[in-house]
Amino acid sequence: MIVFYGESFAPWCEKARWALDHHRVTYRFVEHVPMLGELSLRIAARRPTGPVTVPLLVDGEHRVMDSLAIARHAEHHGAGAPLFPSEVDPEIVVWDQRSDALMRAGRALLLHRMARDAAALREQLPASVPRSATTLLTPLAALAVRYLMAKYATDVADQASHEHACREVLNQLRAACSHRRAYLVGSTLSYADLTMATALQFILPVADDYVRLGAATRRAWTHPTLHLAYPDLLAWRDELYARHR
Repeated sequence: MIVFYGESFAPWCEKARWALDHHRVTYRFVEHVPMLGELSLRIAARRPTGPVTVPLLVDGEHRVMDSLAIARHAEHHGAGAPLFPSEVDPEIVVWDQRSDALMRAGRALLLHRMARDAAALREQLPASVPRSATTLLTPLAALAVRYLMAKYATDVADQASHEHACREVLNQLRAACSHRRAYLVGSTLSYADLTMATALQFILPVADDYVRLGAATRRAWTHPTLHLAYPDLLAWRDELYARHR
């Protein structure tokens, strides 16, 4: 049985799962809890030292960590139309790099907002925590946010720089979509579309039909100004999800 370790809300995990689902790869999903699940993740990854993160795919003796690597693994072992046509593969890699830049900057902006939103922090606590204890344990969720800041060496103080990085990638995506093409490279769905569509989660979350979030968490994930500045890109994302997810 293939096992996928991930966070159901995280764009890095969502794009890897989308590729697995596209290629009809059957897997068991294990929800990773940041900070608390670090040890079990290391055991699953067989990596006692060094960086370890989700998404992580365990397929027999194969341990595949990184969204792009998991998507390529799905392409090699799954079925369905290719997401990495050879003739546009270099372009797909460039879009994945842009997506990663957008998501790293978006994560810094999100963590800054999340750390200051008590209601959103409460929603990050595991579902097993009794409602009567959520207020008492909110500092634990705040600690997890600080843990993520440290783990990914995120400087949340430089908000202007992170927003500029987001706008730079969003403008590149807008230029590519300005020709009213449904897909970024070629004439069919590719991993370039998946990686950019999921990155927009940091601007405005996709509908709960695809990624379920609490009301306060959805508010924290929504960038207060960027989601108003790029409605065309969000419409492109939503149409892509409706057609292919």
